Amino acid sequence: MLITEKDIIKFKAVRSSGPGGQRVNRRSTKVQLWVKISDLPLSERDKKKIRQSLAHHINHKDELWVYDQEERSQELNKDKALARLNQMIVEALKEPPPRLPAEPRRSTKEVRIKEKKIKSQKKRLRRLDIRH
Repeated sequence: MLITEKDIIKFKAVRSSGPGGQRVNRRSTKVQLWVKISDLPLSERDKKKIRQSLAHHINHKDELWVYDQEERSQELNKDKALARLNQMIVEALKEPPPRLPAEPRRSTKEVRIKEKKIKSQKKRLRRLDIRH
């Protein structure tokens, strides 16, 4: 599933920040993309998953946003932002591998039992002190 420019609700080019000499003030090369999550060609379950895992990239209008300003060309930044958006969605929809519980090591078990014996001995000695 790839998102294309047709799916994008908003596309905006703004002035980039950072170093770049005098031209940085004349060219709008930073690209911002917004796509409404409800308009994505996904199931409701996938949309919910995206809302949970990409919450920091969703605004109050339920739009997923991305920007890019690495390149000096607006077109390259637009392509990179679109690729980044697609990558974010793919990563958000990935199923995590099932967790396989591991057995504790023998040394860990021995340490735990040793600590339990020390604690029980301490309590046993306290009981003896109260009676005498």
